[in-house]
Amino acid sequence: MIKVKKFTDTFVRNLKPQEQRTEYTESNGFNLRVTPKGVKTWAYVYKFNNKSKRFTIGRYPDKSVADARALIAAAQQLKSQGIDPIQDSISTTKEDKNNHLITLGYYLNNQYKDHMQRRATAHKIYLAKIRNHFPALLNKQLMDITKNDLEYWLQGQMEKYNNNQHGYSSSSIESRYSTLKTLMSYAIKNEVIKNNPFDLMVQLEFLKDESTKQQAKRTYLSLDQQKSLLKSIDNFDNHLRIQRENSRYHGQPHLPDLNGLSFASHHKPMLLIHYYMGLRGGDVRTLDWTHIINTPNSSNISKVLEKTKRKIKTPTILPIPDQVNHALQEWRIQQGNPSSGLVFPSPKTGRCLSKSCLKTCWVWIKKDAKFHEDLQLYTLRHNFISWLIMKGEPLSVVAQLAGHKTTRMIEKYYGHLSPSITKQASTGFSNLLD
Repeated sequence: MIKVKKFTDTFVRNLKPQEQRTEYTESNGFNLRVTPKGVKTWAYVYKFNNKSKRFTIGRYPDKSVADARALIAAAQQLKSQGIDPIQDSISTTKEDKNNHLITLGYYLNNQYKDHMQRRATAHKIYLAKIRNHFPALLNKQLMDITKNDLEYWLQGQMEKYNNNQHGYSSSSIESRYSTLKTLMSYAIKNEVIKNNPFDLMVQLEFLKDESTKQQAKRTYLSLDQQKSLLKSIDNFDNHLRIQRENSRYHGQPHLPDLNGLSFASHHKPMLLIHYYMGLRGGDVRTLDWTHIINTPNSSNISKVLEKTKRKIKTPTILPIPDQVNHALQEWRIQQGNPSSGLVFPSPKTGRCLSKSCLKTCWVWIKKDAKFHEDLQLYTLRHNFISWLIMKGEPLSVVAQLAGHKTTRMIEKYYGHLSPSITKQASTGFSNLLD
């Protein structure tokens, strides 16, 4: 028996048959038998009640490495529960012999994960959504998930929804529900399960007025609050400089001095883009120097927006206001005048910053500016859109600056901020015959 560190598709595909039957194994009992004729068969080799056993999984390539690994893991789980995988499989038909072992958790972390990595850029978000919001189902056999399981889960979600608990809006619940539904549909398509319990469910219904609720969440800052925000952004930058001086004075003189730099870190220029341009966090973090187009008369960002890039491949053109343009010029000089690459790379890895890169900074700023602790960073986008509308800018212009192709979302969630438009139209009609 030949031990291998880890099976991969490349390794298994390139294995050549020997004169005698050869077996390869990982340390966890994951076994591959290759016959002189080149037949490759997966198996789980283990001991149960002090007896050596071999549980055949299937042949390669009918069962890929990922498929076999998921089935081995499921068999290992049965063994850890005191159940012999071979005996447990006797009651199933040959067709279901492997599939009945697959739990939602193993399917999620193996076959479905491989599928999502090929399909979706944000695959980690979809996988985490199922993992975090369906914990009670993760260890359940995929084929044993029923309508009752879904109804019980939905009941718990609706209780929190009706109590206005944070994180349980209708859109959040629908998103979680549809994410699991998509996984189950994929399992049906690949014949892992025969019946989809979602087919028996009725359409989700929410009784509360969600449009009003969503409008309330799309808040904006007063003019005084905006002044406090900008002052606190500067204060945080100075706070980092003071921290660095203290560190250099107390035993870490090797750290770079920040006092001669335009910015103590990436936080200030990133926040200025959020405030003055209303960009989403993903677009700020993935901004590249090649996206910034400078001409004698204007400066623009030309970028395919992250949220819609799977559907809309053409770049959106967004004008850069003077305050942001000046900050970017200073930041470029501070970074060594790069012509390409991320505008805000991670100081540690050089790659894209994480979603939480402004979390600590935003908490500090909220406290310094005396904002409510629940105020989200995304409020800066709502603030940008809201004030443009309240200043009387055409909805089509606001939609363009916000990166929307149409005015539909602007009208739905921000239209109430421009009552003068409907009042003017109503007055115009009432005076029609005067």
